[in-house]
Amino acid sequence: MFTGLIREKAQVISYKNHKLKLKSIYTPKVGDSICINGVCLTVTDLFDGGFVLEVGDETRRIVPKEKFMGIVHMEPAMQAGDRFEGHIVQGHIDATGVIVKIKRGKNAHEFYIKTDLNTIRYIVPKGSITIDGVSLTVNEVQNDTFRLTII
Repeated sequence: MFTGLIREKAQVISYKNHKLKLKSIYTPKVGDSICINGVCLTVTDLFDGGFVLEVGDETRRIVPKEKFMGIVHMEPAMQAGDRFEGHIVQGHIDATGVIVKIKRGKNAHEFYIKTDLNTIRYIVPKGSITIDGVSLTVNEVQNDTFRLTII
């Protein structure tokens, strides 16, 4: 489980076949779960200054490869006894969406995100949703679009 609060921005060194290699300050253990841009992955190898994650077949089918390029959001899995912050997040990708509009406010931005009809029916106002690993609160749900605010 994760909280949806980003702990570090890590640098992708390479993403080939099913191996994602990251440069990171955080040092996990082999077998640990790490959330990368909202995707739960397993650590398979360590090296000085970083680690390697396994990207399974199902994940490669669902998640665009661009999610594993450049700088990525990273969050280690919660441990028993950790303080709950943010929301409870599984790190499983249910669907993808497209930002269709960004409206600037005085101290925040309103994001309008379109997703498919099978997904929108599970999104509820004032419920939580995770975008690229960041846990956010849904403000409004329309036909095939939802709105959230980022301060």
